[in-house]
Amino acid sequence: MDSVQALKSLNLPSERLVLCLVGGGQDGARLAEIFALAELPPGMSGIILTGPFMPRKVQQQLQKYAAKRSNLRVLKYLAEPTLLLNQAERVIAMGGYNTTCELLSFQKRSLIIPRIKPRREQLIRAERLQALGLIDMLHPHDLKPEALTDWLMQEVEPPQARSCIDLDGLSCIPQFVNEILMSADHSSHQAS
Repeated sequence: MDSVQALKSLNLPSERLVLCLVGGGQDGARLAEIFALAELPPGMSGIILTGPFMPRKVQQQLQKYAAKRSNLRVLKYLAEPTLLLNQAERVIAMGGYNTTCELLSFQKRSLIIPRIKPRREQLIRAERLQALGLIDMLHPHDLKPEALTDWLMQEVEPPQARSCIDLDGLSCIPQFVNEILMSADHSSHQAS
């Protein structure tokens, strides 16, 4: 089944959508559980994408939470999550590099809860992007259902990441390769 058909088969609500992304899921259990307990604004539905490595017990607990709420769904795997990301109005996610780049390229209103151990890479990236006004950040120590609810209730325009960050790197590669080759050719002529 292709990705578009798989997305249609989910029968997603036509209302506003907030997506909770936890990467592979191995260390995103706390974020997913807190998200499942947060209050969503009227007319908004939530989807937790658990990832393939989330512990089975946590997935079962999340399914129990979702069974009690008409506005919450839990999905384990989606071959092309960018289709779901494109449909989402807002995203709450951990701060992995790939996820953060996707959120910026889709210009989604995002709340990042960065990992702070064993390295501070996600925290540093999230702090810098928040300073640029491109994402909102919540320190993991402050992660509570009320904090997510408060963020979801705020009405703010999505960021305009493309005005601050060049996200067209792929189109620049031929130019960079040409410059490297020209420089190497110029250096070899000077050496002879």
